Amino acid sequence: MFGLKQRGDAPLTTTVLYDHHINDLRKSGLDLHVSYCQVHRARFLKTDQFIPATPNPKAKVLEAGAIDLFQVALKHVHGYAEIVGTKVSPNVEHKRFFRTISIGRHTSNVLTISVDLESDILPFENESFEFILCGEVIEHMDVDPMFMLAEFNRVLKQNGKLLITTPNCCSARNFWRISQGYRPHLYMQYERSRSPYRHNIEYDIHLLSSVVQCAGFESVLLETHDVFDDPMPEALDLLQRCELPTDHRGDCIFLLAKKVSNVIDRWPAGLYV
Repeated sequence: MFGLKQRGDAPLTTTVLYDHHINDLRKSGLDLHVSYCQVHRARFLKTDQFIPATPNPKAKVLEAGAIDLFQVALKHVHGYAEIVGTKVSPNVEHKRFFRTISIGRHTSNVLTISVDLESDILPFENESFEFILCGEVIEHMDVDPMFMLAEFNRVLKQNGKLLITTPNCCSARNFWRISQGYRPHLYMQYERSRSPYRHNIEYDIHLLSSVVQCAGFESVLLETHDVFDDPMPEALDLLQRCELPTDHRGDCIFLLAKKVSNVIDRWPAGLYV
């Protein structure tokens, strides 16, 4: 971790930034944002642990589905020089614009682009980025997640890193739910607002690893951790008593991969029919 210095030479951490961010949101009266950040605190801080060190002083990073916390942490904690984030907006003015994000006394000037990750070509040259962060995005893809991964491949430099986080449909907790006769999904309910913003597919480690490999990436690290709920010992005990695997049973998948080739299979079996 890059760890830029604060007053008194104490290294800045994403945990410190998170606390400042919550305070700033509360002062601004953004209660819904506060609630979301509190629910996802453990995921944010676990994700931060897997962000690779910046490979050079000019390294450029793209965050898909950008959130303010990481747009600032990528610069001030991890030392990336140029930060780009994607969002979805119907406003023409948001297709490509620069914005200033401040958390506490730390500020990032970032380029933000509004794109449909499943159909829009990213407005960047080939091999533009050293790192792409894709946190809790792939499960929201409606029709063609491989389009997004193929574009990630195109704009990443050779050996550039991709970090994906996504809920684990085969977590111990989900196994427990099935054993009790309940659906295992985390967030696939419909919204009263008619928004399509929900999970369209929830991955297991095997499907996610296969899809990433088909997109031209090689796994560097694959772990699962309980970040949405507390660990469930009774679920792990049931798995053991059923003589079933207990590894990779956390509720969130963290996959760090590096680009090793062009896309191998545009339509991987298991994800498309």
